Amino acid sequence: MEIKTLFIIGGVLVVAFILKSCISNNNSKNESRPKNAEIPTEKIQNDKIVLIENINLNDLKSAIQKFCNNYNQEDFRALPLLTILSENKFVVTFPYDTDFATYCYFVNYMYYPNDIFYKPTIKAWTSTKQNDDWMTNEIVNKKVMLFIPADDKDYDNVYLTTSENIGYKMGFAMGEEKQKLNNPRQTYVEPIKLEDLKGREEIQYK
Repeated sequence: MEIKTLFIIGGVLVVAFILKSCISNNNSKNESRPKNAEIPTEKIQNDKIVLIENINLNDLKSAIQKFCNNYNQEDFRALPLLTILSENKFVVTFPYDTDFATYCYFVNYMYYPNDIFYKPTIKAWTSTKQNDDWMTNEIVNKKVMLFIPADDKDYDNVYLTTSENIGYKMGFAMGEEKQKLNNPRQTYVEPIKLEDLKGREEIQYK
């Protein structure tokens, strides 16, 4: 066998080894959890609630787990609780609360998860606070509904409608964090009641 051929084979083996190591490291990183942080023991009252429909349970479970793998590496930013209402209707709440920005990221990720292909219907609700990211006078201290329209082509945003039907597009790119709309993309509707979730099957994620 020629020396040139041996070099080529050796090079291919080295590249394959490096790729395998990178993939292994990335997978390990995605599944890591903070070593010194502890899962909270006391729940924090909040009104964050996400209604997800037109999706099967296995896909949703996978999407939630992927989100946690991405966002809970340094600390527990979000601890979603999945409640199963029916075969294709689910609710996600946050018994230990999460910040507004992470909540928006969660809504976006449930609509656009990595390597999972579906087309769900998602509506999410919360009450905003003064210290939340991306606030304006028309948004702060309001009940709001978050969603992504079916015709969205930007992928890195969520839309917001206040209970007074003032609409915003909340972008994640620098300089596009909040854009007021002439008309809301969806009319505000009241959220599902938390009391309706009692007695349903639950899955806690971390």
